[in-house]
Amino acid sequence: MASDTDLARLLQAVQDGDDRDAPVDNGVLAGVLVWSLDAVAECLGEAKTRSFIWGMRSGQRPAPWYTELEVTVQGKRFLADHQSA
Repeated sequence: MASDTDLARLLQAVQDGDDRDAPVDNGVLAGVLVWSLDAVAECLGEAKTRSFIWGMRSGQRPAPWYTELEVTVQGKRFLADHQSA
């Protein structure tokens, strides 16, 4: 299970990509966060379960692999709460 700190880092990286109008997927996140693809997939799975992200599911591995990721309203609230703590 991903920690709240890891989820916040992941969400911030997705939001940063969206702010730059640069599509974000697992591979991009692995490079930005300097995490393994497995760690990114695990954290994305947790974020999706908690409705923090939206993205197109891809068949790439390790799963889950998402393209065109966006932070949801719930994700933005979580990120704001975590950054203010």
